[in-house]
Amino acid sequence: MSTTKVRNEKMLSIYGEAEFVFLNTRDNAFSEPGEYKVTLKVPKAKSGELIRDINEIITKELMTNGKRTGEARKPYTVKGDIVEFKMHSQFKPTLWDKDQNKMDENINVWKQSTMWVNCKASGYTNGMNTGATLLMGSVQIDHLVEGASQNADTCPFPKRTPKIKLDQEPMAHKSVLPAPQKAVY
Repeated sequence: MSTTKVRNEKMLSIYGEAEFVFLNTRDNAFSEPGEYKVTLKVPKAKSGELIRDINEIITKELMTNGKRTGEARKPYTVKGDIVEFKMHSQFKPTLWDKDQNKMDENINVWKQSTMWVNCKASGYTNGMNTGATLLMGSVQIDHLVEGASQNADTCPFPKRTPKIKLDQEPMAHKSVLPAPQKAVY
């Protein structure tokens, strides 16, 4: 007879504005091979049910492991009127547009894009640490803010039209202040 531990989990869909985005490439700044991540900013007024669901999972995890109280790690941070939810995955999420079309993998999703993220809130106990994590699934982009890839094959500068000669300044940059006066000692 095997004993399988029932996980404290719940499926959630979170809508918010992306603050920290690694949906196209892995964030490997802290580990290899890194993870796909997104931090969503959600108004506190719309976060109550999400926070309640995550806290219930943490409470069940504490109870399951014989801890009635204790400090638990939470996948969200309350910052004034905003709650930031941090989601991650070892697997590249499938990106969808708001019309339910799969997005081109070459599109780079940047900060300030708004999106829905399906995730699994999952409780964990790892040694002395207990908490919940948000495991990211698929992502639906509502408003896309797109940027260029950060690899060396992409020019980091915008296309520029009218050429300006170095001896001519554009009118917008000319000063209307009088020229500096010579100092008298």
